[in-house]
Amino acid sequence: MFGAADISAFGALAVLVMLIIWIVVLVWVAARIQGFMTRQAGWPALDWRNVLASIVVLIAAIQLGNFILDWIDRWLFAGSYPVGLGFPGAFLIGSVAIGVGIAAVRTRREK
Repeated sequence: MFGAADISAFGALAVLVMLIIWIVVLVWVAARIQGFMTRQAGWPALDWRNVLASIVVLIAAIQLGNFILDWIDRWLFAGSYPVGLGFPGAFLIGSVAIGVGIAAVRTRREK
Protein backbone atom coordinates (compact mmCIF):
# COMPACT_ATOMS: atom_id res chain seq x y z
CA MET A 1 0.00 0.00 0.00
CA PHE A 2 1.26 3.45 -0.88
CA GLY A 3 1.33 5.98 1.93
CA ALA A 4 2.46 9.54 2.53
CA ALA A 5 5.75 8.33 4.02
CA ASP A 6 6.64 6.55 0.77
CA ILE A 7 6.66 9.69 -1.40
CA SER A 8 9.99 11.22 -2.39
CA ALA A 9 10.87 14.90 -2.16
CA PHE A 10 10.54 15.23 -5.93
CA GLY A 11 7.16 13.52 -5.83
CA ALA A 12 5.95 15.85 -3.09
CA LEU A 13 7.15 18.88 -5.06
CA ALA A 14 5.42 17.59 -8.21
CA VAL A 15 2.16 17.10 -6.30
CA LEU A 16 2.42 20.60 -4.84
CA VAL A 17 3.00 22.13 -8.30
CA MET A 18 0.05 20.18 -9.73
CA LEU A 19 -2.16 21.35 -6.84
CA ILE A 20 -1.20 24.98 -7.46
CA ILE A 21 -1.91 24.61 -11.19
CA TRP A 22 -5.28 22.99 -10.38
CA ILE A 23 -6.24 25.89 -8.08
CA VAL A 24 -5.14 28.48 -10.68
CA VAL A 25 -7.29 26.80 -13.34
CA LEU A 26 -10.24 26.67 -10.96
CA VAL A 27 -9.83 30.36 -10.10
CA TRP A 28 -9.77 31.26 -13.79
CA VAL A 29 -12.87 29.18 -14.61
CA ALA A 30 -14.72 30.43 -11.51
CA ALA A 31 -13.94 34.03 -12.46
CA ARG A 32 -15.39 33.41 -15.91
CA ILE A 33 -18.54 31.86 -14.43
CA GLN A 34 -18.93 34.70 -11.92
CA GLY A 35 -18.44 37.29 -14.64
CA PHE A 36 -21.13 35.62 -16.72
CA MET A 37 -23.49 35.53 -13.73
CA THR A 38 -22.79 39.18 -12.96
CA ARG A 39 -23.56 40.22 -16.54
CA GLN A 40 -26.64 38.03 -16.97
CA ALA A 41 -28.27 38.12 -13.54
CA GLY A 42 -26.76 41.30 -12.11
CA TRP A 43 -25.52 39.57 -8.97
CA PRO A 44 -22.35 41.09 -7.49
CA ALA A 45 -19.22 38.92 -7.19
CA LEU A 46 -19.59 38.23 -3.47
CA ASP A 47 -23.35 37.65 -3.58
CA TRP A 48 -24.22 34.27 -2.10
CA ARG A 49 -26.21 33.27 -5.18
CA ASN A 50 -23.25 33.98 -7.46
CA VAL A 51 -20.82 32.07 -5.26
CA LEU A 52 -23.19 29.12 -4.81
CA ALA A 53 -23.97 28.94 -8.53
CA SER A 54 -20.25 28.95 -9.33
CA ILE A 55 -19.57 26.13 -6.87
CA VAL A 56 -22.45 24.01 -8.15
CA VAL A 57 -21.52 24.52 -11.81
CA LEU A 58 -17.84 23.69 -11.24
CA ILE A 59 -18.52 20.59 -9.14
CA ALA A 60 -21.12 19.36 -11.63
CA ALA A 61 -18.80 19.95 -14.60
CA ILE A 62 -15.89 18.14 -12.94
CA GLN A 63 -18.08 15.22 -11.84
CA LEU A 64 -19.67 14.90 -15.28
CA GLY A 65 -16.25 15.10 -16.94
CA ASN A 66 -14.90 12.34 -14.69
CA PHE A 67 -17.96 10.22 -15.43
CA ILE A 68 -17.54 10.64 -19.18
CA LEU A 69 -13.82 9.82 -19.01
CA ASP A 70 -14.56 6.69 -16.97
CA TRP A 71 -17.28 5.68 -19.39
CA ILE A 72 -14.97 6.18 -22.41
CA ASP A 73 -12.18 4.27 -20.67
CA ARG A 74 -14.50 1.39 -19.89
CA TRP A 75 -15.89 1.38 -23.43
CA LEU A 76 -12.50 1.56 -25.22
CA PHE A 77 -10.50 -0.78 -23.03
CA ALA A 78 -13.27 -3.20 -22.02
CA GLY A 79 -12.98 -2.49 -18.33
CA SER A 80 -15.17 -4.36 -15.91
CA TYR A 81 -15.47 -1.74 -13.18
CA PRO A 82 -18.79 -0.01 -12.49
CA VAL A 83 -19.19 3.56 -13.70
CA GLY A 84 -21.47 5.86 -11.77
CA LEU A 85 -21.91 9.35 -10.46
CA GLY A 86 -21.31 9.56 -6.74
CA PHE A 87 -21.08 12.32 -4.20
CA PRO A 88 -17.93 14.39 -4.84
CA GLY A 89 -14.97 13.89 -2.56
CA ALA A 90 -13.73 16.34 0.05
CA PHE A 91 -10.70 17.26 -2.07
CA LEU A 92 -12.92 18.28 -4.99
CA ILE A 93 -15.32 20.29 -2.84
CA GLY A 94 -12.47 21.95 -0.96
CA SER A 95 -10.47 22.88 -4.04
CA VAL A 96 -13.55 24.26 -5.79
CA ALA A 97 -14.47 26.29 -2.68
CA ILE A 98 -10.95 27.72 -2.53
CA GLY A 99 -10.96 28.55 -6.24
CA VAL A 100 -14.40 30.20 -6.15
CA GLY A 101 -13.52 32.18 -3.01
CA ILE A 102 -10.30 33.53 -4.53
CA ALA A 103 -12.10 34.37 -7.78
CA ALA A 104 -14.87 36.21 -5.92
CA VAL A 105 -12.40 38.33 -3.97
CA ARG A 106 -10.34 39.05 -7.10
CA THR A 107 -13.45 39.97 -9.10
CA ARG A 108 -14.64 42.32 -6.38
CA ARG A 109 -11.24 44.03 -6.21
CA GLU A 110 -11.16 44.60 -9.97
CA LYS A 111 -14.44 46.52 -10.00
